[in-house]
Amino acid sequence: MDLLITIISFIALISLIVGIHELGHFSVARYFNIHVLKFKIGFGKELYSFQGKNDCKYSLGIFPLGGYVQMLGENVLPEDQEDSNLSKKSYVDATLNERAAVTAAGPAANFLLAIVIYFLISLIGTTHLGSYVGEVNQGSLAEEANIGFGDKIVSIDATKLDTFNEINLILSNRIGDTGSVKIGFIKEGSNFISYSTVDITNWLSKSDQSNPAQSFGIEPLVPPVIGGLLEDGPASRAGLQSGDIIQSVNSNSINSWSQLSKALSNLPNETISIRVLRDNETFSYSLKTESFKKNNLNIGRIGIFASRDLSQWPEEIVINKKENFFNAILFGIEETYKFTNLILVSIGKMITGSVSAENIGGPIQISVLAGSAAKAGLLSFLSMIAILSINLGLINLLPIPVLDGGQLLMIAIEKIKGSPISDNFLEHSMRIGILLIASLMIFAFVNDIVRLV
Repeated sequence: MDLLITIISFIALISLIVGIHELGHFSVARYFNIHVLKFKIGFGKELYSFQGKNDCKYSLGIFPLGGYVQMLGENVLPEDQEDSNLSKKSYVDATLNERAAVTAAGPAANFLLAIVIYFLISLIGTTHLGSYVGEVNQGSLAEEANIGFGDKIVSIDATKLDTFNEINLILSNRIGDTGSVKIGFIKEGSNFISYSTVDITNWLSKSDQSNPAQSFGIEPLVPPVIGGLLEDGPASRAGLQSGDIIQSVNSNSINSWSQLSKALSNLPNETISIRVLRDNETFSYSLKTESFKKNNLNIGRIGIFASRDLSQWPEEIVINKKENFFNAILFGIEETYKFTNLILVSIGKMITGSVSAENIGGPIQISVLAGSAAKAGLLSFLSMIAILSINLGLINLLPIPVLDGGQLLMIAIEKIKGSPISDNFLEHSMRIGILLIASLMIFAFVNDIVRLV
């Protein structure tokens, strides 16, 4: 079932962002009355096709990893055109400005899609994990900054924040940097903001870059809320329920899931007392823990799982965000800009070697992420679509022949030169572009395989 969800979500995701990209080219070409011969999503054998208005053929290919819009005059010699098309406007008949607009419309459509998605997400409303610290790793930068359990991070490098995802996003911009990071935080029990600065040198340039907050030494505050129970486990037999908030174990106060886990781990095969909060009422239970072997040690457990449903979490540690129509538009633009900037910075750091190229993912990685996002819910899946749409838009703007950015570069050269570029130059540049894209795809695919093994 998980595999089926992954496959379906991957196809839906890729088809949408590619379809929107090609629709951008198609719509602007039609706006300038350039005749479109074919609109295709996917490559390879056609699964479905039909002839639309204005003699344009629409089709779906068997491999949903791309698509194209073929306009009259593109890759076709004038003498090879059908007589019925001689009176229609071709791509080569269009002005340079019109051709540039058609070419740029694909990436622009991807950015617009991201703005629309973030707009809808903001309008619907979302619940986020607050920026509270649940644990600080020993010897970490966070410990050096004097950040402790229960503290709330409110800013990083003068950028204000209130969710844990924002901590990761802002710190992602500092990967590979040398300098200092300024953290603003409110100590537990305080109402005042404290500031601390820590020095970094080529931060994470040769380390795991997948979770910057964790690498900085910060773990999120996960409350001791029961999300599920092992059937016929000690907790289930005793009467504990999903949604219960564990307040104490053997009269020792519990404030986070990590504290609960450590407390139970140290009590294998022992009778313990647990106090929980349920619907604003307190209940006490007595039960005997089980144990399992880990590194030749007996570890205690009671058969419960942490809740990932933020609606079950205490209101004081979650952030609910919902905007009105106009603020939602601004939010869509801001989020799209934020992720566009992050991706551009990351690409720049990959080129300089500050960020590992191992972060480049191919179709396998995308399918895994798409499946996970789909299982996490509609809003997570929409966010994944927005991020990948921004990625596709930016990648297509790279000045590589066969990509939109390369075509825009050729148009710019032709405009400056004042005459068409020679066929010989175009042919060689296309070959180089195909080689570069093929090399990038192979590298990304190898990265995917390495992740799996």
